[in-house]
Amino acid sequence: MPNTKPPITTVERAVEYHNLLNSAKGASSIDIVNVLYLTDNTTVDTVLEMKKHPFIVGFKYYPAGATTNSDAGVTDFRKCYDVFEKVQELGLVLCIHSEVSRLEIDIFDREKVFIEEVRTDGERSDSCLSITTITNNLILVASLLTPQVIRPLVTDFPKLKIVMEHISTSFGADFINSLPEGSPVVGSITPHHIMYNRNALLVGGVKPHFYCLPILKRESHRVALLNAATSRNGRFITGTDSAPHTVESKESACGCAGVFNGHCAVEMYVEAFEGVGKLDALEGFFEAGKRFYGIEDGGRTMNLVKEDWEVPETMDLGDDLVKPLRAGEKMKWKIVR
Repeated sequence: MPNTKPPITTVERAVEYHNLLNSAKGASSIDIVNVLYLTDNTTVDTVLEMKKHPFIVGFKYYPAGATTNSDAGVTDFRKCYDVFEKVQELGLVLCIHSEVSRLEIDIFDREKVFIEEVRTDGERSDSCLSITTITNNLILVASLLTPQVIRPLVTDFPKLKIVMEHISTSFGADFINSLPEGSPVVGSITPHHIMYNRNALLVGGVKPHFYCLPILKRESHRVALLNAATSRNGRFITGTDSAPHTVESKESACGCAGVFNGHCAVEMYVEAFEGVGKLDALEGFFEAGKRFYGIEDGGRTMNLVKEDWEVPETMDLGDDLVKPLRAGEKMKWKIVR
């Protein structure tokens, strides 16, 4: 996740960040890989330089303003075409926050519009004029449209490895399933998007620790995502999108987006799969992500047992506190280390 302050936009910063993360993991067996934050000004030279460091596997594409710390993101994907060509050639990965960020688009429709938005001329139109008739008056409404993103990328770069990250709707799942066999495009699915719908965020008062982007959607979308995750077709992979924002930054007049699930993400996936009788599909779901990223596990395994444990109300983050997902609740599964 390169949307730090400042963002990880250069190889030098990525190396520094990687070293910092490695020093913090201690004796953990975690393998850390990094991506660079893609901007309008990213160059092919940067792609060539990052290829020298195997732990840098690609780029994260944030549409400008789409999520937390994304203001430096891409304003027009066409500015990055030379970069995409080199990323495809070198077998690197493009991770995409798959939403539009325009203010006139309803926040619950951002992913749908990102996928379905239609160009007016069949090519690269930047604007269109729509005409609406109200009673006897003709009203002309001019609207600026961003050209499609995902469909042109899939068409123009057929070998580009793309992750539509943290898809949150049936539209995202349907689009990925509609791609031809062998397509190098996958969708990552978070544990919170297959466990919760928007009621968790909004019913009984606003729950800031369930506020994330993409925002939680209605129940039909949650079910569609769970069906996709358990489908065994290899097109969907794990992706926690875990964000350890402090209690202060979440419980404020302008709380930031992000759910912290890193402490129980695996257990939540297990619980969700078990809930629909698909535990036998869990290993394939995890394996699909490893295959996509080309990660060798060296024969390491993770052992889980069905045993209750209680999630703490808060967790330390340096001098600050984080409120984890499921705080104060009991988990049904536990990793045995």
